[in-house]
Amino acid sequence: MSQQELADIEDVIAGDVADDFIQKDRVKDRNIKKRPKKVKKVEEEPKQEELQEPEDDDEIKFDMPVNNQVPGTQNVYVKTFGCSHNISDSEFMMGQLAEYGYNLCSDPKDAHLILVNSCTVKNPSQDAFMTIVKTYKHKKKPIVVAGCVPQGDRNIPGLEDVSVIGISQIDRVVEVVEETLKGNKVRLYGKKTLPSLDLPKIRKNNLIEIIPINTGCLGSCTYCKTKHARGKLGSYQPEAIVNRVKTVCEEGVKEIWLTSEDTGAYGRDIGTDISQLLRLIVEVLPNDVMLRVGMTNPPYILEHLQNMSTILRHPRVFSFLHIPVQAANNTVLENMNREYTCEEFEQVCDYLLKNVPNMTIATDIICGFPGETNAQFDDTLKLVDKYKFPILNISQFYPRPGTAAMKMKKVPSQDVKMRSKKITELFDTFKRWDHLLGTTQRIWINDKEDKKGVLQLVGHTKQYAKVMLPFEEELLGKSVIIKVTKVLTWHIEGEIIDRNPEPEVASADFFKDYVQLSVSQTEQKVKKILKQQEEEEQEMLNKQKAKSDQFLSGQDEQPKKSFLKEYGFIIIAIYLILCGLLKMQLN
Repeated sequence: MSQQELADIEDVIAGDVADDFIQKDRVKDRNIKKRPKKVKKVEEEPKQEELQEPEDDDEIKFDMPVNNQVPGTQNVYVKTFGCSHNISDSEFMMGQLAEYGYNLCSDPKDAHLILVNSCTVKNPSQDAFMTIVKTYKHKKKPIVVAGCVPQGDRNIPGLEDVSVIGISQIDRVVEVVEETLKGNKVRLYGKKTLPSLDLPKIRKNNLIEIIPINTGCLGSCTYCKTKHARGKLGSYQPEAIVNRVKTVCEEGVKEIWLTSEDTGAYGRDIGTDISQLLRLIVEVLPNDVMLRVGMTNPPYILEHLQNMSTILRHPRVFSFLHIPVQAANNTVLENMNREYTCEEFEQVCDYLLKNVPNMTIATDIICGFPGETNAQFDDTLKLVDKYKFPILNISQFYPRPGTAAMKMKKVPSQDVKMRSKKITELFDTFKRWDHLLGTTQRIWINDKEDKKGVLQLVGHTKQYAKVMLPFEEELLGKSVIIKVTKVLTWHIEGEIIDRNPEPEVASADFFKDYVQLSVSQTEQKVKKILKQQEEEEQEMLNKQKAKSDQFLSGQDEQPKKSFLKEYGFIIIAIYLILCGLLKMQLN
């Protein structure tokens, strides 16, 4: 990873979900058995009445069949872009396809169909996605696209003749793949209830489970395209999430990531909140399983600082939180419509750093947001220098089609690049993990990595510092104690001093100071937010209707009134003259 291309912590494992994937091993590990298939007669011309009736906004186009194999026996290649939520969606789709009998292959050359899960956060991600689609369309491969790109813009050029599966329709992936392999084009955009958390799943890493706890958000950031795709906040019920946690722990998972577009907003639409959910989860976690809380925006964690600091101190929870600030100037934040001030962000950081030992805060910065001055950007530099964030995602502003920021006055590109360079150079001066040198640290080893042809173990400390160790297969999924012997730019190294440490257990009164928030207050606030969003949408619809009505009726009537008013006397005069001439002629 280059210094100027720092990965978002939510994207650290993004990429090719099918990489290093061996179908028979994964199916065995997940206890997924292929169902015995009856040989089906393939119809030359599929009939619409034989298919499930499409929901609203869904469409199935019928073309000539292109694949005459028995359904459920073909090879499918899966490619994923974007955040951990997208990765989880892909894992759910792969699980369903494998259970039905499809073979998940690691080489697109062997595939009968390509499934691409897309990301619309940044232009480069979307461009890479469109390049892949174009490549395999040229090779005449049947393609199914999923994710935020098609959901956020249904009319995007280049996707007219491929199948589309909406973000809330991933539980219908088998149906979409089957119809696409028959030569039909399926487009499922319809909104519906959240996909079940009990769907079959094939994980990229068998030791790490990614659980989406909600989709969408309560914000309306002027630069965000994801909102167009994921929509309003929709939270899973706490019982469904806790049951999923129990299930995956029984399956041997050792690390759980909670993910969403904004974990801090969780529960506000169903009368609960993120801190209450986290308590329910840690109370059922085995002693050898760790929990990582995903990205949360500042306004929502601000209300739960006491509870969140308690949770982040728990021995089963990483003392790590990703809290995007984006900019440290209030005028810029207001233009972004971020709904918090820089002072409020600092309040969150100060409280967590004070109350959670060895707390790690990751954040994001957008360089060159429209209208940002050099002085305003200097405020951001000062904030980054003050907190010296060990994990920092630096992005140059990309105008996304359909967003309010697209219409704002742009900062010159050379200035944007210069600001990105400045903040990257500042970040490179930070000594992220130097304070750990010579210390003993408990780490959890749940991954492996090929580094220049040498396989190594990957673990993390309680504060989520990355640790690299020589590879030993038997240590995967284990917790050990190390002495830190080396600190590098992006990770630390050490020697194992205890291979079987006793598990750390929370005290019986660990939650004695935990605050049970008023559900009625939470419901009141979310109702106000949702009502405001509905009023804004209705106002927009009313304006559009008014324009339409004016065009259809008002424009026709108004010209008539204007014409009579302006030319009425002339018409009457002409009429009288004609009558006079006619009378003279008759005489």
